[in-house]
Amino acid sequence: MSVTSYPNQKALSLVVLAGGRSSRMGLDKSDLIYRNQTFLEIQIEKGKQLGIEEILVSGYRGSSCAGRVVLDRFVQRGPLGGLEACFRQASSKRCLVLSVDTPLVSVSELQGLIEKDQTGNARATILQHGEKQEPLIGIYDTGLAAAIAQALEEGHGSVFAFLKKIGYNVYHSLGEELQFQNINKREDYQRLLQKLESV
Repeated sequence: MSVTSYPNQKALSLVVLAGGRSSRMGLDKSDLIYRNQTFLEIQIEKGKQLGIEEILVSGYRGSSCAGRVVLDRFVQRGPLGGLEACFRQASSKRCLVLSVDTPLVSVSELQGLIEKDQTGNARATILQHGEKQEPLIGIYDTGLAAAIAQALEEGHGSVFAFLKKIGYNVYHSLGEELQFQNINKREDYQRLLQKLESV
């Protein structure tokens, strides 16, 4: 697959959010297998295909990770805590953010997101499909770390609430809905494997 990299590869890092409790799944979603790769490996590979060199993995607790694992400074504060910690560690001005439980989102959609982000000056650009916006498939300014820390210190933990406060841009995807499915529960994972067997 031919993709267009960010104009300066070092200007974009990848953050994979892999620190969720996985309470509905009952096991770590990062290590689930699909097409002979773990969900985490799948997401990291997408970053590599896009020419991204710096890969930060938020909160991973397993034993196999090709990226740099970053632990939350604000513990048990959800994705916003993971973003805060990773943005402080990132050497790039922008970060492509991916949740580990959306393994089907395509590289071409991420390329479209990157291209949309380049056209504006918003501090974040997130993907939207249909009426649903995905704050954990987006590109963020790493300079937001201090503002996120302040929000967390004030007891706010919603990524959407933070986005509404700072303002954000939207990439409207026309891609197939299936690729944006969150694999949160065992039933979701079983359906994913069944679809693979039927191909």
